[in-house]
Amino acid sequence: MWLSQITLKDFRCFYGEHSIEFSQNPERNVTLIHAENGVGKTTLLNALLWCFYGQTTERFEKRDDLVNYDAKAAGAQHAFVEVLFEHNGSRYRARRFTKGGGGEREFTVMRIDSGSHITLPNADAFINTVIPKSMAGHFLFDGEHAEFFLGEDNRRAIRRAVQDILGCSLIETAIADLEETATWYRKQIPNTKASSSMDALSSRIDALTGQIAAVHEAKEGLTGEIEMIEQRIADIDDKLRNSAAAKSLQARRDRAKTELARARSRETEAQTEVLKWLGENGRFLVSTKIGELAMEHLDQQETKGRLPSPYNEEFVHDILEMKRCICGADLEPGTDAHIAVSSLLQKAANATLRSRISKVKARLSQLKSERQKAPARLDAANKRLNDARQDISRHEQELDDVSESLKGIDFDDIAEREIKRNDLRREANTKREQLGSLGVRIQSAEADKASAERELKKLADEDAGARIFMTRYALCERLKGQLELELKKEEEDARGVLRASISRILADTSRKAFKLSMSSDYSISLVNEAGTQMPKSSGENQLLGLAFTAALVEFAKIRENASDHRLLKGTVAPLVLDSPFGQLDEDYRRTTASFIPKMAGQVVLMVSKSQGSGPVLDALRDRVGEEVVLVRHNRADREGRKPEIRQFHGKDIETAVFGAPSDGSAFVRVTH
Repeated sequence: MWLSQITLKDFRCFYGEHSIEFSQNPERNVTLIHAENGVGKTTLLNALLWCFYGQTTERFEKRDDLVNYDAKAAGAQHAFVEVLFEHNGSRYRARRFTKGGGGEREFTVMRIDSGSHITLPNADAFINTVIPKSMAGHFLFDGEHAEFFLGEDNRRAIRRAVQDILGCSLIETAIADLEETATWYRKQIPNTKASSSMDALSSRIDALTGQIAAVHEAKEGLTGEIEMIEQRIADIDDKLRNSAAAKSLQARRDRAKTELARARSRETEAQTEVLKWLGENGRFLVSTKIGELAMEHLDQQETKGRLPSPYNEEFVHDILEMKRCICGADLEPGTDAHIAVSSLLQKAANATLRSRISKVKARLSQLKSERQKAPARLDAANKRLNDARQDISRHEQELDDVSESLKGIDFDDIAEREIKRNDLRREANTKREQLGSLGVRIQSAEADKASAERELKKLADEDAGARIFMTRYALCERLKGQLELELKKEEEDARGVLRASISRILADTSRKAFKLSMSSDYSISLVNEAGTQMPKSSGENQLLGLAFTAALVEFAKIRENASDHRLLKGTVAPLVLDSPFGQLDEDYRRTTASFIPKMAGQVVLMVSKSQGSGPVLDALRDRVGEEVVLVRHNRADREGRKPEIRQFHGKDIETAVFGAPSDGSAFVRVTH
């Protein structure tokens, strides 16, 4: 999709009809809109969302009160927003009226074909093929509320964003429908002699299902709380790191934490090596006695001539064919002597048997050889494990010493911060223990549920009618489980793509050498090389929000031609950015401004005077195709207020007009 023009009539702060055109030049893909707070930036952002989907952002106040007040006073009853856009080589006009307006329809989409307008029969369905409703909100970035990367609710929002861009609505609906259908089938098991037992088991399965869901939710809540605590600890560390009195001690702690992380990594590797050794060499240990006995038996039997056999099959056949024994006696068929020699074939060893015995002896020899080498490998692994644990103990002791030293400093509030840090660490450890307990509860409940389901199936198998419903229930559960696994895999792949994109963006825009961490539960943090969480300033949090938004837009574009029938396709859409520089310092603003035109094929950027500073405009100059100023008109007199005048490309624009016929905002084009 490419936006061409938007028109607003009597919509919120816009009295009368106002339009702006958007740049469609791929080389100058930015439409720059200058506006101060309260003039209409957020209204414009929401006008696009409302026109296409009839909804607004969460923070858009009085969302049902859309008609301009002066327009109402003048007798107007309705407002509308109209958007001209291009999609797949065709031009379209979308228009939405406030409820009850515009004749028969509130929302229409028309295709402009050779000057004529053809009304599409199902406007909502068509817009969802252009930009799925679930994805639309992620192409709108509200910089004033961008700090959403901390806390439980925000982690859920991040996961929802990833699922939206993945187009998970189809597969999620299928999972929900299968779950509902499975429950219905289970409850339709007809009356039998075991009806009361079945009812009890079915009720228990329902209770356990609810219990598992509740514990999972509690677990997610605890994870969010731990994340918040870790962030507060990181903030305290940052303050101590920058305090002159505690700087050396905090540096020592940072080094100890880094070394501790490395030691724990070595401990994990050594433990893995020991377990691997046991898996590979356990058979050598348990085979010691039996191997010795087997080899001894084989040797004894060979010495006695019993292995591979006292007789050789080929030798006996040769004698019978010659019809003469080695003693010189004749062996005519049918004679007692011939029969006696023929019977030796039952005990004679053939080539296959001899080969097998040879392989057994070779394998026993190999077991002995490997058994002799195995202890050395185990000793080496155990030594690495012990060394790592000694290092862990030493670094933990060093961290405790640093903590005691910091608490002993009588300077400003350093000691108080250290005490608070230790309190937070204990609180986090307590919550981690609770988290572990919740994990055990989930495992126990899932085991109980599986047991109840097996018992229910056993009872249902005794009745033909019940067996049919139980089979259908099991089928629904199996299909649901398969879809859940597939969705989990899709999310895992998506996280990998997003993690790489965000990391690349941060590397280009951030001044700090940190890495992005995105866990499987969508906890996002910035970490150093040792994996220690770093504190995020409000500016860095906003930068992270921009990077995440850019990564989502890029991922949606990658998935534009996806052929997976389970997921909705991605899309290419314009990106609307409202106040993306608010929390950034001058250097970050400059690097971010250089990056913004690369975030999407078409960008609408709204900035205030403070955000649209010289360095920002310099970085954007060669990429701006359209430039507009939002001017505020006030019915009230100036009454001593200083004129608000800004200069754009040598032209003075009064951004706040007083003594106007009505209150409202208007667009003034200042494209150079």
